[in-house]
Amino acid sequence: MGKQRKERLFRMKRFDVRHSASANKVGVDGVLVGAWSDVPDRGRILDAGTGCGLIALMVAQRSAEGRILAIETDKAAVDEARVNVAESPWSDRIKVEQADFSLLDDKFDLIVSNPPFFHSGVDASAADSSRMVARHAGSLSPEALIIRGPQLLNPGGILSFIAQSDMEMALLEMATEYGLRLKRLCRVKGHPEAPVKRVLMEFRYPGEMDTETAAEMEESQLIIELEPNVFTPEYTALCRPYYIKIPD
Repeated sequence: MGKQRKERLFRMKRFDVRHSASANKVGVDGVLVGAWSDVPDRGRILDAGTGCGLIALMVAQRSAEGRILAIETDKAAVDEARVNVAESPWSDRIKVEQADFSLLDDKFDLIVSNPPFFHSGVDASAADSSRMVARHAGSLSPEALIIRGPQLLNPGGILSFIAQSDMEMALLEMATEYGLRLKRLCRVKGHPEAPVKRVLMEFRYPGEMDTETAAEMEESQLIIELEPNVFTPEYTALCRPYYIKIPD
């Protein structure tokens, strides 16, 4: 029994995450999104495709007064996320709902997600790419986040997610088409000699009446390990507030 419990429970410094029911397990991608995203101290935050609730909990730890809606379509994952939230210090600020991202009708200051990676086979530079890609907007994917983001974000709101590195250029072109401004971009490598496998992307939705001059985009690279089980200083600093194995 003891071994089974260890496999089902992932312990962070300030909360625990059960992730046996959710298909979206605790993993490096989710931790990266939760730790890297620009989280406001207050306002409304959406965790799209919350799975076991990991990102919602990480965001709550970083936001002093933010109100978080964590949505998921799978009932078993929703039930599991609700237990994780109920046992956390932020149960009064996180609401978990069984909901479809494509059907939301609300406004947020931040949308954050570790979406399933979906290749639509669409060339974002093609003239009719909007119509073709829009057919896939019902699925939670990087493409769907970009398509629906402007509809769900307040002016000045932020969309932050992780994607496969080979999707970078198509997603950047699509974001421009949908009125999103790239704010930050971070390419992620497992170790110094490895190719870039993931890209963290953060966009700002200026809104129709926005007159703010576009700020300079911040571009960076993050390497996770120098060698097996030896984290880089950058990854250590990013994950220190969460991982028990990284001392304060």
